[in-house]
Amino acid sequence: MATSAAAAAIAPTDTSQTATKAGASRNKLAKDLNSFLTLLTSQLKNQDPLSPMDSTEFTNQLVQFAQVEQQINSNESLTSLIGLSQQNIVTNSVNYIGKTIEANSPNVPLQGGKMKAAYGVSSDAQSVAIVVRNSSGELVYSSVGEKSKGVHEFNWDGKSSSGQQLPDGTYQMQVTALSKDDKPIDTYTTAFGKVTGVTTKDGQTLVVMDKLGVPVDKILSITA
Repeated sequence: MATSAAAAAIAPTDTSQTATKAGASRNKLAKDLNSFLTLLTSQLKNQDPLSPMDSTEFTNQLVQFAQVEQQINSNESLTSLIGLSQQNIVTNSVNYIGKTIEANSPNVPLQGGKMKAAYGVSSDAQSVAIVVRNSSGELVYSSVGEKSKGVHEFNWDGKSSSGQQLPDGTYQMQVTALSKDDKPIDTYTTAFGKVTGVTTKDGQTLVVMDKLGVPVDKILSITA
C-alpha cells in the first residue's frame, strides 16, 4: 500500500519519460543543425562568385529549425506544468487520509468486517437484485434491493450467504433492476470507505481504501 510520502515520489515518473524524449529530440535537432551548417558553410566557400547561391532555400531551412526548437521548448514547458499539477493533486489528496468518502465505483471495500455502499435505480422496478462477488469473481452474497426510483443504502456485515465471516478486502457489487415487462433499468453504485493512502497509476491520482484505489475525480463526498 502506498503512503503519502511514496505517492509524492511516484508522481513525477510519468512526466520524466516525456522529458527524456524531449531531451533526445533536442539532441537530434542540434546534430541535424550542425550538419546543415557544416554543409552550408562548405557550399558558400565553394560557390561560383559569378553565380552565387540563392539564399531563399537555406533561409527557409533555418526558419524550420527554429520552429522545431520552439516546439520542443513548448513541449518541455508543458511537461513541467503537468508534473507540477500532478504533484499538487497528490499533495491535496493527502488530506483525504483518515476520512470516509463516497465515490462512484462498482468495487467496494470491506473494512473492519463491514461494507457500506449505495445504489441508484433510474425508475420504479418490478425487481432489484444485489450480488456481491469476491476478488476471484465468486458470488459470496446476494439480496433483494429496494424497487423504488432513487438512491438507496446498502449495508453488509461481511458474512457470506452461508454465514461465514469473509476477510476484509475489495469486493464487486452488482445491482440488476428489471421493469414490469422484464426490461433492464439503469442502475449505478457508489462505495463508502475510509481512505488509508494516496498513490498514482498511469498518470492518475488515486485515493486508496485499504486495497481499493479510486480516482480523485470519482469522489462524490466526504462523510467524516
